Amino acid sequence: MKINLCFISIVTCITTAFADEAYHYQVDLNKVSNDKITITLTPPDIKENEILFSFPAMVPGTYEVYDFGRFITNFTVLGKDGSSIQVTKVDVNTYKISPANKIDKITYVADDTFDKCDLPGTQEKIVFEPGGTNIEASNNFCLNNHSLFGYFRGYTANSFVIEFIKPNGFYPATGLSEIQLGNTADVLTARGYHHLVDSPILYSLPDTSTVKVGKTQVLVSCYSPNKKINSKFIAKTLEELLYVQGDYLGGDLPVDKYAFLFYFTDKPTISGASGALEHSYSSFYVLPEMDSLEIQQQIRDVAAHEFFHVVTPLTIHSEEIGEFDFNNPQMSEHLWLYEGMTEYAAHHAQAIGNITDADVLLNTMLEKYSNSLKYFNDTMSFTFMSKHVLDEKIHKQYGNVYEKGAVIGMCLDILLLDLSDGKYGTRDLMKDLGKKYGKNKSFRDKDLFSDIEAFTYPEIGQFLRKHVGGNEPLPMKDILRRVGISFEKEVVSYEFSLGGAGLNYNEESGRLFVEDTGEMNEFGKALGFKKGDEWSKLNGQELKIETIKNVVSDYYNTVKEGDKVEFEVYRPKGKKGKYKVLKLKATAKKVKVIRQNQISLMQNISDKQRNTLKNWAGV
Repeated sequence: MKINLCFISIVTCITTAFADEAYHYQVDLNKVSNDKITITLTPPDIKENEILFSFPAMVPGTYEVYDFGRFITNFTVLGKDGSSIQVTKVDVNTYKISPANKIDKITYVADDTFDKCDLPGTQEKIVFEPGGTNIEASNNFCLNNHSLFGYFRGYTANSFVIEFIKPNGFYPATGLSEIQLGNTADVLTARGYHHLVDSPILYSLPDTSTVKVGKTQVLVSCYSPNKKINSKFIAKTLEELLYVQGDYLGGDLPVDKYAFLFYFTDKPTISGASGALEHSYSSFYVLPEMDSLEIQQQIRDVAAHEFFHVVTPLTIHSEEIGEFDFNNPQMSEHLWLYEGMTEYAAHHAQAIGNITDADVLLNTMLEKYSNSLKYFNDTMSFTFMSKHVLDEKIHKQYGNVYEKGAVIGMCLDILLLDLSDGKYGTRDLMKDLGKKYGKNKSFRDKDLFSDIEAFTYPEIGQFLRKHVGGNEPLPMKDILRRVGISFEKEVVSYEFSLGGAGLNYNEESGRLFVEDTGEMNEFGKALGFKKGDEWSKLNGQELKIETIKNVVSDYYNTVKEGDKVEFEVYRPKGKKGKYKVLKLKATAKKVKVIRQNQISLMQNISDKQRNTLKNWAGV
């Protein structure tokens, strides 16, 4: 009798606890079938008779509509006391439910996104892995919550309480602060749906390290299937970077807690890409698993970019981001600020913090400038591209935010420092914008240029309207002149060469081979290189991988006009592995070489130029 009364008491308490304003989700990570998990929701109190329940079409930071409802099946709604509930699927992401105030529970099955391309529309719209979910039974769970948990329209501000029944020893690494850890289950709480989506979780046997940087507690969590890299190494790699970033931002880091969540994979991703997705108090990484030292600088570069997103757009953002609509997303005009300025700051901070140097910074920015001209439309207004980035014809220009967007940041920084005699740069501008707005206050897209001009100079407003809002190319020659650097769009010279053929390396034979002859110059044509030719000797010297650098250097240091040049090549014939050895000969001659976007330090640099250069790059 006591047992029955106790049982009734417990059930009553649970029922009472769940009859509140919070979403109560339960996920059993021990019950996985074909990378799918069943999710149960006890909803908050719903007043309406009819309501829409949705999974996001898109989430902040992805800039692409993914329709996460594609990964949901077996959507079932149970009514209280046996009530009949009508459920109508409105679209791929949304269900209309009536009567909503009679809902007892909702259950559904969620599929992962990392290795699924057989669902309707998935092949054409593969989810970029850092924004998706991996469900690998008894191994690891990469949980981006927007691909698992839905919400009722009009109830995004309600708190979310998620109970995860977990495999033995598993730990939920996350940026969330409200966590109740248990032996068999953990409970995580988010303040609302935006907060939940903003807080990914890496669930696995823990490989975690913590670092204290000023007042900020930094968690690093790592999953590496073959143990090639660990959290201790990543934490040590990031610690110096975070101190540099703190200095760059004017002192302490702008958050009390931050989580770096790293998932390394030993096989290609189905998207063909790797990278990360930023969040307010964390960032989630999907990177190739390789030797830790090989990937160290990549970790720094990607982590520096993602962490700087705590400034833009997580602190400084437009209404479109601050009031993000998960199912009818509206894009902001200012991707140059959110992604471009962030990418620039990631490289600039490392240069002035002595992790890299000024040469690396300048070469990186010039490479990005060249990429922007080569691969993207340089005459398209950046604000227009940003606003319409979800349009199919415009979306292919999105990658330019990391190329031209970063160069815009460099140009703006140099121009500000020049106009202010080195006293005010983009770091100061970000602080001023952060004070005017902030995490809980959005700016209006149409006001941003005027706001920036008010903090700075009329010339800055003109620059933004002409080169960011307008379609005029960036004034690289004028900008770099301000730091004493000469810039030429094109430089023509006549030089000796090795033929200009595109080369690759054959691991089986241990030789370089001609992969492409499309841009081969006159000297290469005179020698008669053909696609597939494997280089064996140059003027009698063997071109082994360990000696080729010295052999080529010797060639360039000694060759003269009219010299006889001889290449010994292995030309493939017939069956694989069969070659014909040939000696290709030609007379050495200089060929016309055209180089784009060349820079050099001016000979007579003024005190003002020197001062701007010092304040920009620390040299």
